[in-house]
Parts: sequence; C-alpha cells; structure tokens
Amino acid sequence: MDTTARTPRRTTTRRRRLLGAAVAVAAAAGVAGAGAAHADGPGLVGDGGQAWRSYELVNTARAQAGLPALGLIEEANRVATDWAFRMAGDAQLKHNPDLSRQLQGWSLVAENVGVGADSDQLQGAFMASPGHRANILRAEVSVVGLGAVRSQDGRLWVVQVFEQPNGPVAGFHPAPAPVAQPAAQPAAQVAPQPLPAPASAVAPELERDLRDRA
Repeated sequence: MDTTARTPRRTTTRRRRLLGAAVAVAAAAGVAGAGAAHADGPGLVGDGGQAWRSYELVNTARAQAGLPALGLIEEANRVATDWAFRMAGDAQLKHNPDLSRQLQGWSLVAENVGVGADSDQLQGAFMASPGHRANILRAEVSVVGLGAVRSQDGRLWVVQVFEQPNGPVAGFHPAPAPVAQPAAQPAAQVAPQPLPAPASAVAPELERDLRDRA
C-alpha cells in the first residue's frame, strides 16, 4: 500500500481565489452519514466514517491554532465525494479542474487531496506540508466539504474542500458544539487521623456486633 505523501500542488486565480494542495487524499462518501458506506464503481467504497474523521481532525487542528471550527455544506461534500471516487477509480492523485465551476457563490476555495491508509495518517501528512497546513488553518474560510473513498487495494482517497461563501448557502450545517469538559473536582478532603491513645488509656468498649468481627 502506497502511503507516501506527495508534493503539494497549488493553483491561484486573482478574481476569486482557488487554492489547492495534494498529499495523499481524495474524495469520499457523504460526511453527513458518518457511518454509511456507498459503492460506486468496481471495488470502490465510500467511507463516511473516514470522511467524518477527517472533518473532526480539521476542526481539532483549527481549535489548537485558535481558529473557529468550520461548518459543513452539502454541495461541497458532494463535490468532494464525487472527486474522491474519480481519483480512486483512475488510481491517480490530482486536483479537480472543475472545482470552481461545480461550487456556487464563493469568494475563496481551497482543496487538499491525498491518498493513504486512513484519515489520521493523511491529516498528519497534510499538517506536515506547508501548503496543506495553510489550507486547513486558513482564517478566511468558514465551511468545508469532505469525501473519502476506499479503493480495492485498501487505500483511502480523501478530498478536503474549503470554502468561503459570498452569502447564505443551502445545505449548511454548523460545526458541532464542542463537548463540554467536566468541571475539575476539588481535591478530596481527608479527615485527619486521631493521634494514638496513650498506653495507659483504656480502649473503648465495642458494640457487640463489631466486637464479634474484630
């Protein structure tokens, strides 16, 4: 199984910025159905669980950098998933040349694509690559779409599509609220142990039931 990260590729336009980086990732099956599997083509299986894992890892990285979490949009999920299937079917890591036309109403779009063993490995490769890391930690984007597809050889193809919409978009899902961490409990208070009685003192009489067990 080839799990080696590949050199990022990025493209930029002036009027509306379209950015991309390729490592070891590609499109995947619907993020919204986090455990669902979908087959499309011989030996290809969409992995919604791995797509959702990629989403979690992206927002974890942003939180660690002090950035807000990204919401999800169904259009970007669909485009990312379709492209993941395309890459897995062609067994070729490449950027989506039609991305700018397949998404509507955006001012900035960035794309990470990669292929590897799983989303955790790919996220590690993305964060180790300046181009991919920049896309994940891009302050100008507010939503993301993800796809993950498992090919017959066992490799996972993942696509991350980052977007800043021009206005309200259909099919928007806000980022899940962070799980509240339980409040720290105060340290347990231990009652002080009484000092041993002087040797001359008489031991107190025990109740009968306690004496039988003593």
